[in-house]
Amino acid sequence: MADEVVQRLEALGHRLPTPPRPLGAYRAVVEAGEMLHVSMQGPLLDGRFAFTGLLGREVSIDDGRRAAELSVLNALAQIHEHLGRFERIRQIVRLEGHVACTEDFLQHPQVLDGASELLAAAFGQRAGHVRSVCGVRNLPGNVPVAVTLTAELFPPEF
Repeated sequence: MADEVVQRLEALGHRLPTPPRPLGAYRAVVEAGEMLHVSMQGPLLDGRFAFTGLLGREVSIDDGRRAAELSVLNALAQIHEHLGRFERIRQIVRLEGHVACTEDFLQHPQVLDGASELLAAAFGQRAGHVRSVCGVRNLPGNVPVAVTLTAELFPPEF
């Protein structure tokens, strides 16, 4: 059976990247009951940081949005590797974003919209999520954006 989410992503010109390996002593994905938690993911592509720097200095809002989009694609790649398919996702519950930025940068929501809009396009009704976003001084690898994702699952026999 073809995975509808993968098809929607491909129709938008996206492919799921190879899921990045954890950068430390933790797991990329943990399934706890009917909840799936994905560790923080950044804009890595083919093992390299696709974007680096701070929003408000080296990184434009448009590039920040693309970094958020790539970060959430990496989170989806982690989910796909863990579950094997997206059909078990009942609901994207929470998206948390961290934006590395200058002290006076205030467009955090617009940057994280890159991730939220991609989730909406890929999951439709199942993408309605709460989210939080904050500005931070820096992120690992000097990436401008990183996200974490939480999803509710249908039971395994679904």
